[in-house]
Amino acid sequence: MMNAKEGKSVTPVDLSTTVESILGPVNWITEQEGFVTCPGQSLHTHRTGKRDCKLYLGSVPTLKCFHASCSSLVEAKNTELRRALADPQRAKDAAKRRLSPEEKQRVAELQRKEQVRLRAAKSKDQILQQFTWPFESIQADSPVPVAPNPANHWRPLISLFQEGDIVWSGSLYDSGKPAHHVHFRTREQWLQGSHAHGQFICPAVFKPDSFIRGNDHIVARRFLVVESDELTKDQVGGVFRWLKDKVGLSLKAIVDTAGKSLHGWFTYPEASVVDDLKLVLPELGCDPKLFTASQPVRLPGKLRDGKYQRLVWLNDGGVL
Repeated sequence: MMNAKEGKSVTPVDLSTTVESILGPVNWITEQEGFVTCPGQSLHTHRTGKRDCKLYLGSVPTLKCFHASCSSLVEAKNTELRRALADPQRAKDAAKRRLSPEEKQRVAELQRKEQVRLRAAKSKDQILQQFTWPFESIQADSPVPVAPNPANHWRPLISLFQEGDIVWSGSLYDSGKPAHHVHFRTREQWLQGSHAHGQFICPAVFKPDSFIRGNDHIVARRFLVVESDELTKDQVGGVFRWLKDKVGLSLKAIVDTAGKSLHGWFTYPEASVVDDLKLVLPELGCDPKLFTASQPVRLPGKLRDGKYQRLVWLNDGGVL
């Protein structure tokens, strides 16, 4: 490869040929380091930067990616790369080998995912314009009238859960110790209370006797919450409407977090839909952290910096 500034090769030609036959083009920055396209880019849940995936040669050739969601494919490429550099002839023979039906299916699925991600990135502006849903319109369009007292807005949201569901609510640190079991109550127990218990709630439900808000303690995912710190309240409404009207998700509630974002509560979709949404929503500017089952979100009815977290749109959940 050539260094654009110096106009000379920065890594041996035969070595770079072997490396690039496995990883594709390398943007060499030294004789031992360069940036490549991540082999698992389609699995990334955050935006992919040009310098996110880096190759280090040396005694143990290693490919490292900033993202964690692609780790299995990156590790597979590391194994292939190390074997190839140790035995170039074997690498050439492997390159000539035909893919098995299973390998072809895997490659096809990765290609499909990358196409889904790219289509989403290209369609962002069109989606936001075609499905525009300004904040003022969201409030006016609520199927269930939202009561004026936001201190009571926690009740209809918790009512969205199923009978007997064990729901967590509290502060971010109300987890991990036996004393925290009081933050894990059934839907009915929460509804017997007179006020919101904590600023946060988890949209998944937990095992009996839980005191840890962790993925291993979850028994079911009732809702997918969608939010964006990148889009305005007027803009993210377009994403909510697109998910509701085009994708066909069931929108149950929209929460104003008393900050700069809105949270859209959707009935949790089937796995295949979630897999595609993990590719699409980050490209539309939405936060991928909320795909984590135990991720807490804002509970309406509690104050945040002097303002109430509140419901602004409700499709179900009973009377306020």
